[in-house]
Amino acid sequence: MATRAADRPGRNGRRGRPPIPGVRQAILAAGERVFTRRDYSRVQMDDVAAACGVGKGTLYRYFPSKQALYLAVTFGGIERLRDEIVAAVASADSATRGIEEVVRRTLAFFWDRRGFFALIHRHELEPDADVREWFAQRAELTRIVEDTVRRAIAAGDLRPIDPRLATEMLFGMLRAANRYRARTDAFETLVHAVMETFLRGVATPAGQRRLAAVQQRRRA
Repeated sequence: MATRAADRPGRNGRRGRPPIPGVRQAILAAGERVFTRRDYSRVQMDDVAAACGVGKGTLYRYFPSKQALYLAVTFGGIERLRDEIVAAVASADSATRGIEEVVRRTLAFFWDRRGFFALIHRHELEPDADVREWFAQRAELTRIVEDTVRRAIAAGDLRPIDPRLATEMLFGMLRAANRYRARTDAFETLVHAVMETFLRGVATPAGQRRLAAVQQRRRA
């Protein structure tokens, strides 16, 4: 398997020196603690070095930049998230309950990683090697959720819409909920809001009737 950019030694590192067993995992664990307690912009590599008990030279030998460390921490978590979602969807008593598990676990994972999507967004148009891995992992998550949406449609719980578009709309709602939630918003309230909006929409019966009338006039 090719070495990820986030795993390569820094430019100032001693490439001939073998890695010390356990140091990389210790750095990742310390990085996760630091990044989940502070906004990405407020974290310094000194903070991670202090939390891990290693020198900055050792830290940069394993991760050449704060972005590389942050993405390595997040990608490792996304792999765990994927495994959690696969297990939760498989054990859910219906596809719709499986969608709720996707919402719940995804919101929980990114609850303390609000800076991740902002970082990814800056690199979407010209992704580097680190960010391209996110798109590969996202494609795997998309496949899992799209299959769940397709099963919910087959069960009659969702209208027969394009499963791919429905999945992307769900991801968009999760991203917005993570990005724009207030500090006072409760986790369960957001889970309920996303599920209600995705499954029922936001229009009242009167609003739906007015929309139908507008669409009928346009077709006339």
